[in-house]
Amino acid sequence: MPTRALTPASVPKTYAELRREVKAVVFAGRQKIEQAWLLTYHDTGRLIQEHLLLNQDRADYGGNLFARLAEDTGISKRTLHECAQIYRCFPIVRATAQLTRTHYVLLCQVEDSKQRAKLIAQVIKHEWSVSELTTRVRTFNASLPTSDLTEDSVTNSTATPELLKPKRGTPGFYPLVSRTAGHGADETTALAVDLGFKMFLPLASLPGSALRGAKTGDIVRADTDGRVTLEAQATKADFYTYRTLEVRVVDGDTLAVTLALPPFNHIDKKLRLRGLNCPEMDTDAGKAAKRFVQSLIRPETEVIVTTTKPDKYDRYLADVFLVSNAGPSKGESPKLKASDLDQARTLSVSQLSTFNSQPGANSTVTFLNNALLQNGHAVPMDPDAPVPLLG
Repeated sequence: MPTRALTPASVPKTYAELRREVKAVVFAGRQKIEQAWLLTYHDTGRLIQEHLLLNQDRADYGGNLFARLAEDTGISKRTLHECAQIYRCFPIVRATAQLTRTHYVLLCQVEDSKQRAKLIAQVIKHEWSVSELTTRVRTFNASLPTSDLTEDSVTNSTATPELLKPKRGTPGFYPLVSRTAGHGADETTALAVDLGFKMFLPLASLPGSALRGAKTGDIVRADTDGRVTLEAQATKADFYTYRTLEVRVVDGDTLAVTLALPPFNHIDKKLRLRGLNCPEMDTDAGKAAKRFVQSLIRPETEVIVTTTKPDKYDRYLADVFLVSNAGPSKGESPKLKASDLDQARTLSVSQLSTFNSQPGANSTVTFLNNALLQNGHAVPMDPDAPVPLLG
C-alpha cells in the first residue's frame, strides 16, 4: 500500500495537530474499507443471484446452494444471504460516506421499496448511525421475506439485546476541587465542592469544624440538613448521583428532572438515558416507549440518577433507577414483566440510603435503561465507543 512521504514541514508539531491528522487518516481509511466491503457484498450478491436465475428450473437447487457454498468457501450462510439480499433489494448501490454495508443490511429488512428509498434519503440527510437506523427499521416492524431467508440469514431484530452494566453511585457524595483564588487567597479558600453540572460550592461558605484539614481530591458527604463531612471511605464511583425532586417524561429516552444538590441547591436538567435509543415521538413506537416509562415512574416512585458526560447535543447521559415499595406496574405495555424490570436488584440497595429514607426490605429497584431494552422499546447505542482502527 503506497504511503505519503512526510517532509519536515508536514510532520505534526503539536499533539493537537497529531490528533487531528490521525483522526483524518483513520476516518478516510475506514471510509474506503466500508466502501470496498459494500461493493464486495454487492458483487457477491450479483454472482449468487445471476447463478440462481440461470438454474431456476432445477428443483430445490436454491435451497441447498447457500449451505453448499458456505461449506466450500468458508463464508458463513448469513453473510452469503446478506450479499444476495443487498443485490436483490439494491441492483445499484450508492457508495456514499453515510451508507455503509451495515446500513444496507438493515435497509433490506424493509420490504417496501418506496420506504427503503425514503429511509436512504433520511440517512444521507441526517447522517444516521447504524443504531439510529436500527430504531427506524424497528419502527416500521420490517422483516425480510421468509421465502428468501434461513433462520440465521439476518440479525433477529426481536432478540434480547445485550444489557447495560449499571453505573450507580451514592447520592450526596462529591469531590473537593481547587477553584481559582483571588489575590492574597490561600489554597484553603480556593477549595470548593464540585456538585456536578459545573456548579461549585465554596468550602469557605460551610461550617469548618468537620472539614478541617480538607484538601483537593478529598470526598465529602452532604445531607439535606446542611451538614458536610469528610468521607475517607468513599470513591469516585460514588460521584454524580442524585435524587430527583420532580420528573417529567419527555420521550422514551429523555427525562426533564429537578435534581437535589445538597446541602442547599437544586437544578433543572434534561437527561438522556445512557446506552440506548428509542424511536422518535412522531411514530407509534415512540409514543409506546414514552407510555412505558410513564407507567413505571409513578407518584410514589423514588427516582435516582447517576450522570455521565454530556452527549453531542449537550444533554447529560444518565443511568436511572426507580425505587418502589410496590411491585412493578404492568402499565400500558403487554410485554412488561416483573422479571424484566428487576435488573438492579443485585446491586446494594443500601447505596441509595445515604440520606433521606432507607428503602424498605421489600423495595423493588428497577434499572430503567435495561427495562426499555428488554421490553423492545429501545435499541442499544454507544455514542462514546472508540472508533476501531480496523473493521
